[in-house]
Formats: sequence, structure tokens, C-alpha cells
Amino acid sequence: MIATILEKLTGKDDLERVAYKEDLGLLNDYLKTRRLFIPKRPMRFLDAATFTQEELMALIEEESKELGGDRFELWVLDVDGKKRLPAFSSQKKLQEFSGKMSTRLDKVFSLGCIEVLLADAIKDLDIDFVDLNLFSQKSWAIGVRKPQ
Repeated sequence: MIATILEKLTGKDDLERVAYKEDLGLLNDYLKTRRLFIPKRPMRFLDAATFTQEELMALIEEESKELGGDRFELWVLDVDGKKRLPAFSSQKKLQEFSGKMSTRLDKVFSLGCIEVLLADAIKDLDIDFVDLNLFSQKSWAIGVRKPQ
């Protein structure tokens, strides 16, 4: 309840309040206990200008079936040759990302997600950065060290 009140007063959720302190050690420690919303890679994209109601319904049905399965591919973005994993502190932030990606790509897609600890999400991924709350008012890029 206190977290909800603080979010209403400050406009920042619990994770954002930690990240705003710009203390990487503190943020890393917090991310060991705080689950994030990480989007799955959409299976299909529909042209925003020409998709039909039938195509949209088929897309939703396909994506719903995949969400119920065991296989889940996270949406890793390739930006300037770097592999970046978007991760979000709330479903609201994830929805903002979805809207901006849809506009930028001029495509319609269904976006599912997984709620997981960051360490569990990235352990088998080949990525360079985690983008925390991408496209939000403030976001953070966290470099990922690869095991040697």
C-alpha cells in the first residue's frame, strides 16, 4: 500500500525509485529480487494500413495458443548492431512500449510477456544491453557482461 501511495505522489514505481538513485550496485541488488515484464517476440506483424478483421482475429488466436505453450522466445531488438532486451517494471510501461513499437514499425502485432527475475531471463541470451522501461519518460540501459 505504501508503494502505491509513493507511486501516486512521485509518478515513479518502486524499481524506478531505485534506478533514479543512479547507484548501479543498489539497482543490481534490487533486480535480484524484483520481477520484470519482458516481452515475447511477436510471431506475426500485420500491415497497419491494410489488415482485415479476419487477419487480426487469426493473429490473436495464434498468439494466444503460443502463450499457452512451453516455448517462449523473448523479443531481442537489434539496434545499431547491438542486441538489446527490453524489460519493464510494470504492464503499463510494457503497453507504452507496444504502442510506440507499433507506430515506429507501422505494424499491428500481439504482444505477450513473461514476468521473471532478470537474471533468469538473460542467463541463456546473447545480448549486449537490457533496456529498462524503454520509451518511458526515463529509461536505463544496463550493459550485460558475457561470461568468459
